[in-house]
Formats: sequence, C-alpha cells, structure tokens
Amino acid sequence: MSTEHRTAQVDVHVIKSLEIDEPDWCIGHRDDLAQFKVDITHYGPEHAIAPNGFDLFSARLGQSPFADRAPSDLVLYVEQGGFTGSLNPDEVDALADSLIEAAARLRELGRDLAAILDGGGR
Repeated sequence: MSTEHRTAQVDVHVIKSLEIDEPDWCIGHRDDLAQFKVDITHYGPEHAIAPNGFDLFSARLGQSPFADRAPSDLVLYVEQGGFTGSLNPDEVDALADSLIEAAARLRELGRDLAAILDGGGR
C-alpha cells in the first residue's frame, strides 16, 4: 500500500456575474446567459433590408470582444433573407431594383461602421 499523496486537476463550471464594458451602440444581448466569456457578443439594432417587400437581408453591428476563434473586432453582421420565388418579368425587374436598393443600404451601413471605427467608438 502506497502512502504517496496524489492530486488531480478537475475542471469545474463556476457561475458568477461578470461586469463588462458595454458599447454605446449595443442594444443588449440575444441571450443574457453566456456559458463562457468567449460567448459574449454585443449587438446593435437590427436593420431589415426588404425593399419593395423582398426580404433580402438583415444587418446589425456585432462584436465578440473575448472571442478566441473568431474576429473580436466590431463588424457588420449580415444575414441573407430566405427569399425564394417564381417571378414573372415585371417581378424580376422589381427584384433587380430591390437588389440595387439593398446594395445601397448595405453600403450605407458599412459607412456607418467605418465612421464608428474611425471615431474611436467603443
């Protein structure tokens, strides 16, 4: 029988509040319960980009300041809408016009992002 003292390292899940800086543009968090610090993401208001009723994109500012496997920089998070459809010639033209409008709106949001980054915003 050995009298040698043994130790083991055991990972534990500790639950406690974490106070973090909140950017001025952040409207809150999708989920107030992040399992890990790297899961914390700040979100800005959602911008629906749906010209002429075509649900094409949504966009919002996003930042995951503690991410270790993704960019931690402030970015414009863009989701493509689920648009599908069978269109007649006039509707195809309307969709094409909507894509041009959507591109202009995305460029505008990109310029807003650049202004925040250039202004040293949090």
